Amino acid sequence: MAVLYRLTNRVAIGLALLGTVGILLMVIHVTLDVVLRSTLSVSVPATVELVTRYYLITMALLPLGWVEWRREMIAVEALEGLMGPWLVRLSDVLVSLLSAAIYTVLAVATWGKAMEQYDIGSYVMSLNFPMPVWPTYFVLPLAFALAALVCLVRLPFLAGGAPSSPESQGGK
Repeated sequence: MAVLYRLTNRVAIGLALLGTVGILLMVIHVTLDVVLRSTLSVSVPATVELVTRYYLITMALLPLGWVEWRREMIAVEALEGLMGPWLVRLSDVLVSLLSAAIYTVLAVATWGKAMEQYDIGSYVMSLNFPMPVWPTYFVLPLAFALAALVCLVRLPFLAGGAPSSPESQGGK
């Protein structure tokens, strides 16, 4: 279980870093486009397509597993103050199971769409250049599958009464 924990942790961090690189590239790309447009009246080709089809998807979805890993998703704890410790633990386990199930359904559904787009070689035209967009369809199932895996990997820690993972208890 410790190996799966470490692997999941590293993949989640890696995808979050990849999302960060996407943000950095988007900022550089858009800044370059604005500067060139303002000074030389030249536009960087396919800026709109790259931002909407690549950068934003990368930025929004790849860090999903990392956010889930850190337990920083939106949580409603309205009744948690009224529950005993065992009921809070049960609630955390049930929420993690439900989240894993929902992420799995989303991963399977988006995988089918990604394969469909790959099979047809989906692209958009940008200045008479066919820019492939099918690769971005695979970001969704990857992000959802990792989030589901994170929810499942942390179940033993939640069931045992740990806050979320060995790291939160001071271990690695």
